[in-house]
Amino acid sequence: MTVVHAEDRQVRDRLAELGLSVQGIDAALRRAESERNFCTPLDPVSLPGNIFWGRTIRFLRETYIPEGWTSASPSNVPLLVSPSGDFAIAASSGSSETGYAALTPSTRYPKGNAVMKRVEANRQLLLFGGTEVEPEQQEAGNGIPTWFLLYHHLKTDQGTRLHAELSFPNDPGSRGKISSWNERIILPWIDFEGFTPFVDDADDQGGIDIPIERLP
Repeated sequence: MTVVHAEDRQVRDRLAELGLSVQGIDAALRRAESERNFCTPLDPVSLPGNIFWGRTIRFLRETYIPEGWTSASPSNVPLLVSPSGDFAIAASSGSSETGYAALTPSTRYPKGNAVMKRVEANRQLLLFGGTEVEPEQQEAGNGIPTWFLLYHHLKTDQGTRLHAELSFPNDPGSRGKISSWNERIILPWIDFEGFTPFVDDADDQGGIDIPIERLP
């Protein structure tokens, strides 16, 4: 059964156990939204979502690296790695259920093989209490549990509402979208009044795998 933290005190206490805070994540999301809002309808449809995804990762890193966290990008999956090195955080757009404690979200788009391997590592950890490969044999950030900062933009009469949660997936599933969670931390939503709501744009690149083949 999924453990869901939704009450304010629960959310703050659980984030603190992970070395995070509502304020730190909120600030990163607000900064990412500000940069996303520089886009106009004349930009490529994928640009606002890609900017938000990329800037969320960057601003989380800027916030937490001074506190001892590190950045890593194993297999081109951008991560924020905890000071202890025993877990990491990735970012992804989520479905419309994101941020609602009573609903079960999924990632908005199917993920690529590198991301799904991280979810499989989570499952192995939960089943067997450890990872398959010793840390010294890993690329930095690989083989450790991975939380996902999910976010979803919702159009409102005043502008945009951003729902978000920090959640720990426990099964890669079979269709590429992550939709099974061991633990979810529901974050307070953020209202952006007057901001252009790019709610139908394409989003992060986490689902793209580029096949490499040897030329004949």
